[in-house]
Amino acid sequence: MNQRPLQLGLLLGMACALPWLAGCGSALPETALVEGKITYAGQPVTFGEITFYPQQGRQATGRIQPDGSYRLTTFSEGDGALLGKHTVTIKAVKFPEPADQPGSMNEEIARDLKGGRRQGPRAQPEWLVPPRYAKRDTSGLTADVQKGSNTSNFDLPAQ
Repeated sequence: MNQRPLQLGLLLGMACALPWLAGCGSALPETALVEGKITYAGQPVTFGEITFYPQQGRQATGRIQPDGSYRLTTFSEGDGALLGKHTVTIKAVKFPEPADQPGSMNEEIARDLKGGRRQGPRAQPEWLVPPRYAKRDTSGLTADVQKGSNTSNFDLPAQ
């Protein structure tokens, strides 16, 4: 039996299917660019993470830069957030190194995991914005993402 017609038929079928598959587009929901700036008491928040939670679907996150700016990512770097209304959280907390202890916080954690003893109290976290902004049910922050480019600035008042 001659295999050539069968191979040729398979090749033609795949060639016809490729344009159809390419034209199908992505199965991912539509996103829109979202960027902005976060300030607390009029000063830029220099570190942390912002998260947009849609009513349905995947949340978008962004790292807060030293100047307070951010850009959201949902599926791929910088693609933005899903369209629609979102609840927003801002978590900006640092764990400072204790001034009277040698070594870093990571060394302390590693020592704890190996059964070592901690040398004094653990450093307390430093909240750059009030911790209520880090929780969905207490942040009180919202945003509405529309098609196109969106700017969502958050100026958090001093407490």
